[in-house]
Order: sequence, then C-alpha cells, then structure tokens
Amino acid sequence: MKPHNLFSAFAVAGVLTAGATFGSTPSSAQSITCGEPYTIVRGDSLSAIAQRAYGNAASFQLLYSVNSNIIGRNPSFIQEGSVLSIPCLDSASPSAADASVLRQASTTEALPPPKPRQIRFVVGTDWAPFTDEDQAQGGMITEVANVAMTLADGKPDYKIDFINDWGAHLQPLISDHAYDFSLVWFRPNCDVVEKLGDGSKFRCNNLDWSQPLFEQIIGYYTRIDHPRPAAHRDFFGTHMCRPAGYATFMMEEYGLVEPNISFTQENSPKGCFEGLLSGKYDGVVLAADVAEGTIAELGAKDKVKFQDHLSYVATMHAVIAKTNPNAKQYLATLDSGITKLKESGEWFRIVTRQLAEHRAKTK
Repeated sequence: MKPHNLFSAFAVAGVLTAGATFGSTPSSAQSITCGEPYTIVRGDSLSAIAQRAYGNAASFQLLYSVNSNIIGRNPSFIQEGSVLSIPCLDSASPSAADASVLRQASTTEALPPPKPRQIRFVVGTDWAPFTDEDQAQGGMITEVANVAMTLADGKPDYKIDFINDWGAHLQPLISDHAYDFSLVWFRPNCDVVEKLGDGSKFRCNNLDWSQPLFEQIIGYYTRIDHPRPAAHRDFFGTHMCRPAGYATFMMEEYGLVEPNISFTQENSPKGCFEGLLSGKYDGVVLAADVAEGTIAELGAKDKVKFQDHLSYVATMHAVIAKTNPNAKQYLATLDSGITKLKESGEWFRIVTRQLAEHRAKTK
C-alpha cells in the first residue's frame, strides 16, 4: 500500500449507524484534530464531524469528497467504525497544473486550427469552485482535468480553452468536433432515460462520459415547519425552485416535473431560498455546499431544513461526442490520467485546496 494513497489507506469497518444523518450530533462531542484519521461513532453525522473539525458544519461536502469511496453513494448514512480522513485546510500543497495550457477565448474570435492529434477541451466560467477564469488554475475541475492529462498514458498534447458561452459547448463545439471534450457536465441516470427531459435525453443519447472528476451532494430543502417528506413523491402538488440554467435530471428521475409539481427557476440560489422563506416555494433543490452558504448568508439556519434522506450524489464528467472518431481513444487516454491522479493522492490534494480556498472566500 502506498502511504500517500489516501483512497486506499482507510478501511471500512463496523455496522451501519442507525439514524446517522447530517442533522444528528453526539451530545458529548469533542473537537476533532485534522490530519489524523477519525473513527465514526454512533450518532455521528458528516455535518457534525465537519463542525467539530473545522467549526463549520457546511464543510461536509469536503469530507464527503475526500471519503466518498468509504461512505458510498448515500451520504446520509455513515457506518459506525468506518475511518475517515480529516484533511487540514491550511496545509494544502501547491498546484502541479500547467497553467500555460489554459486560454481565454470567445466564440467570435478566429481560433487557430488544432495541432495534429492535439486533444482539445472547452470549459466555461463563473461556476466556482469548479470552473472559473478568476480562480486559481481555472477552478477545481479544470485543474483536475489539466493534471490528469499530464499523467495520462502517452503524454498527449492538449489544450484547454475557456469559451464562456455554455450553450455552445455541446452544440456545435463538440457535436461538430471543433473540440473533443467539454468540461464539466453532470451525468443523468440514463437507465431511466424515458423519465428525463429533453436536455438529459440529448446527453444520454449523444455523449460519452469520462470517469467521474468529482461527486457533488444535491440536497432537498424545506422550511423547518414543513412536514417531513418520506420520499420524493411527497413533493407532488407543491411548488419547487431550482436556479435557472441548472440541470434538473435529479428531479426528473423522481417525477418532480410539471404537472406533478409547480416549478420555478430563479436567477440565483438566493432567490430560491428567499422564496422558500416567504412561503412562495415549498422546496428548493440545490448542491449542498452552495445551499449551506446561501442559507448562512440569509441568516436562515434555524428556518430551513436539509432533508438529508433525499440527498442525491451527482457525478461530474468530461464529455465527448459519440460521433467523434477518436472518442474511445481519447476517453481511454483521459481516464488513464484520472486513475493515476487518484491513485497518487494528487486528486485529494487538489480538491482539498480548491474547496478550502473557496470556503475561505465565501464565509
């Protein structure tokens, strides 16, 4: 076992902790020292562990990200006896990414033709901490893809362009093979494609997907006085909100579409939560890390309930058109780099540093 391989350094042990959700906290909780492994005890939750380790319960997305192989696909339940890694947020190593491959461009510029056999990535901005021109190394996912390509088999030549017209990425930029990969897209559950909307169906039918670059917890939020929904179906007949431009496949999969619900897309997460607090909306669907920051900004921690048992883990990927003649070869190349990135522990270091820096900016 490599001592720096944090993805294999800890083993899962013990039995499922009954009722171990995000909201429960042991009454005799003591602080947790970062940089040391932590063994889960009965009554623990990710948010409670984050509070004890960092003084901030909203950091549970970081804990899940670096321990997802131990926790599994349901972050609402953690196993008593499992050993988690608790990263220190102030000791992250510097980036190993090659910033020279990043370029800002627009769809109105005359772009130079690609070099022979150069793998080309297109990415958009203004989605911190994942992809953002103003963030170090272009954001977390940009950096992950960048470093993965430096480790990939065959040492491929590649380029990453920022083109800030997200609507053009899938069509026409990668559909017409002007670019090979687009960063970064959530993968819908294509096993239930008949339940999905048109945008999700297009992705299922026309794209191939890299190995996951990141896993994000998507949460369902209600007012604290709202009856606890036992299942997604209990939202039928209610009015729900998700910000405009955000994928809705995690709702479509469970039938949370009109006419089963009334649905509004606000311009911002803040708009959704303001509507929830005013009674305009009955539920908000949003990434947990974004939601927790917005709730804190509004001073509404005692007014909003995270329905942890309904949480959804969405995986982020690079995508390539199925019609790209090099799709299989390029996917194998990128995936080889992602595998090496995770095995080396560098993925862990990138995620830890990027999430910690983003958290510091948004406190």
